[in-house]
Amino acid sequence: MDYTEILGWTATALLLVGYYLNAKQYIYSWLVWLVGNSMMMIYAMLIQSYSVAFLSIVLVFLNIFGFYSWRKNKS
Repeated sequence: MDYTEILGWTATALLLVGYYLNAKQYIYSWLVWLVGNSMMMIYAMLIQSYSVAFLSIVLVFLNIFGFYSWRKNKS
């Protein structure tokens, strides 16, 4: 297994953990998703899957928005 596959599987694992944390309503789920989506974007660029890379960029912005929205609502 090369580093590209490790990157893809690590990103997938982080995204799944992010879903679990979000289901438990932990605010830090957004940060886990942010890291996972950033890694998935890099992975997608390496394998030249530009549609997945674009989706990951959009999701990174949604992760940032979600984190600040949740933080604002909990204050």
